Amino acid sequence: LRLTTQLQYKSRNDRLRDSVRNGLRAAVEDPMTGLYNRRYAKPFLDRTAKRAAESNDSFALMLADLDHFKQINDQYGHPAGDAVLVEAARRLKAQLRGCDLLARIGGEEFMVVMPGIHPSEAATTATRLCNAISTTPFDAPGCDTPLAVTVSVGAVVSTPDGHVASGDDMFAAADRALYDAKHAGRNQALVKGPQRSAAA
Repeated sequence: LRLTTQLQYKSRNDRLRDSVRNGLRAAVEDPMTGLYNRRYAKPFLDRTAKRAAESNDSFALMLADLDHFKQINDQYGHPAGDAVLVEAARRLKAQLRGCDLLARIGGEEFMVVMPGIHPSEAATTATRLCNAISTTPFDAPGCDTPLAVTVSVGAVVSTPDGHVASGDDMFAAADRALYDAKHAGRNQALVKGPQRSAAA
């Protein structure tokens, strides 16, 4: 009887542990793409910026936004838009290293954090992200022909001189770079040069 009771306790505790684990995962994961969400990505960015400052290293932050995405939803419906988002997430992730973070932080907006990367490598990666989206049309439900989709990328790289910009400063700079890429015609990556802290 004691053994049966202990097994019942263990089973109940295992279910509770799984429930907590699933709840924590749901809190930081985008259910559609399986990527991390903004709730996870922002603290990750802050930690990366802090580690870069402490180790005198550089890192890159990129914001990628699918161009004219609303038109896909309006013209073909949300199932088509969802399919494009899922495939876009897969393609973007395939271009990154294992240590990099890719998160979906808005409707059609993604954030990439690349620790310990040289500015030239960051620029090459940003271009690869654009090409991964634009070179092959997307299959989507309700669409007779594959959809041509493009993405704009705004990227910034911290400077490895002990004056690494904060996560908030990096995000603001990447957001401006993304705006400039959109304003310049979309379907391109715009990389801003090394970001220093305000105190530097």
